[in-house]
Amino acid sequence: MTGDADYLLRVLVPNIRALEHFILDHLTKIRGVSNIRSSFALKQVRYKTALPLPAGGMSVSKM
Repeated sequence: MTGDADYLLRVLVPNIRALEHFILDHLTKIRGVSNIRSSFALKQVRYKTALPLPAGGMSVSKM
């Protein structure tokens, strides 16, 4: 993570009203929190965690 964010929270809530409640009733009450920027996913486009590694595993060459 790079940029102007100090923390990244991933929050699972049942609906947008619950997200609003979490932000207003919890996050804004934390001393030192001066700015909150939120975004949310409308739908999952692709879920992939595997890295494209060679089939034979990792290869290290000596110099």
